[in-house]
Amino acid sequence: MRINKISSQPNFQAVNQKYFEWAKKDYSLEKNVSTEWLDRISFDVFLFKSLSRQDAIDTINAVKKYMNKTDEGIESTLSSLHNPNP
Repeated sequence: MRINKISSQPNFQAVNQKYFEWAKKDYSLEKNVSTEWLDRISFDVFLFKSLSRQDAIDTINAVKKYMNKTDEGIESTLSSLHNPNP
C-alpha cells in the first residue's frame, strides 16, 4: 500500500459571510462597497482582532470576484492587510 503525502498548504479560503453578504447588499444598491464596510473590516482586524487578517483578505478577494470592477478604496484596504507596516 502506498501513502501519498498531503500538501501542507490547504486550498481553503475562509470567507466571512457577514461581510460578504453586507458587500453584496452594498453592491446591489451602489455598485460598490461602502466606506463603512471598508472601515469596519479593517477595525475588526487591527483594532478589535475579532477577524483574522487572512480571513479579511479572503473575504475581500471573494467580494472582488463578485464585483465587476473595484475602486481605490478596496485595493488600499487589501494592500494594508497584506502589508500592515509599510
